[in-house]
Amino acid sequence: MKNENWLSPAYYKDFCCKADKCRHSCCSNWRIPVSKEEYLKLITVECSEDLNRRIQNTIVMPETVTDSCYRYISFNWLGECPLNNDGLCSLHREKGEGYLPEICRLYPRSLKQINDVRIASCSSSCERVVEMLRENDALNIGEIKINEEPKLFYEVDEEDIRKMMVFDDLLKKDDETLSDKIAMICKIINKEEFEKDYFSNEDPLNSAIRLLSRFSSSNEVLDKIIEQISERYKEDNSLFEKDRTQFEKNFPDWMDFFERVINNSMIYECFPFVDKRADQTKVYKGLCATYGLLRLVCIANNAEEESEEKLVDAVSALFHLIDHTPFYYNISCIIDNTAILLKL
Repeated sequence: MKNENWLSPAYYKDFCCKADKCRHSCCSNWRIPVSKEEYLKLITVECSEDLNRRIQNTIVMPETVTDSCYRYISFNWLGECPLNNDGLCSLHREKGEGYLPEICRLYPRSLKQINDVRIASCSSSCERVVEMLRENDALNIGEIKINEEPKLFYEVDEEDIRKMMVFDDLLKKDDETLSDKIAMICKIINKEEFEKDYFSNEDPLNSAIRLLSRFSSSNEVLDKIIEQISERYKEDNSLFEKDRTQFEKNFPDWMDFFERVINNSMIYECFPFVDKRADQTKVYKGLCATYGLLRLVCIANNAEEESEEKLVDAVSALFHLIDHTPFYYNISCIIDNTAILLKL
């Protein structure tokens, strides 16, 4: 395989897994689809008796078997991957990276090709990526060499490419608030529908709480934050204003940080054509929801005790939901007036 030129954010070349230093490992609470080829390689590998037992304990059959999802590596009753051993992968340790399923080997990296342009990025669901996004220059786009093939392909017209570039430029404008920049993006997508949503009379906080309650996250951190939000704000919305003020005082750079996090997700998701099931005139709803929910979970998680770790944990937990489920499609189906979440 030869080195190819890829466009990527600046952080990409320096990303390195935290492994057993990670507070919330990607080896927890995630079922990993394994292809037929990977499955056959796993069950026939020559390995120690302990590793063989771990492999046998982790393989489960999906409801619908396909070549690309032939089996799952599933977590045990503790929510851990049975191959996990003190924060490190037993398979990786004994047999090397080449035996890992592709998802385990690449996560949180995403390798996509849009027409003839290759784009490498990482998901904000990884706490190390979020930590790196705290740096001001983390999203500077440059060209690097990578020894990999694209995993997803998008054939789009020139107008979509133009939109991606315009949206990226809008998010980097220095003279507007982040919510105003997102509003500009939404108006390009569907001005009439956005403004109808934005000027509705619904309460942004109550709408955000209802929206979060509709998702099954399978993420312990996000589940705990959702529970905290329900308990803290459902009876007394005035607490949110107090918490919001304190959050912005504790994290004066919150807006620049959120801009990088959201822009990173847009690159990762290839916004605005994230999900072909959702019409592009609807995907603005997911972008508004991303902003509003990001504000809500970060403010709530730092309400009683603020710290960098709690900020990173809230962001990565939310993007566990956004980047790894049909989030944009679900938003367009289950809720109206998401534009008002820009007011949070």
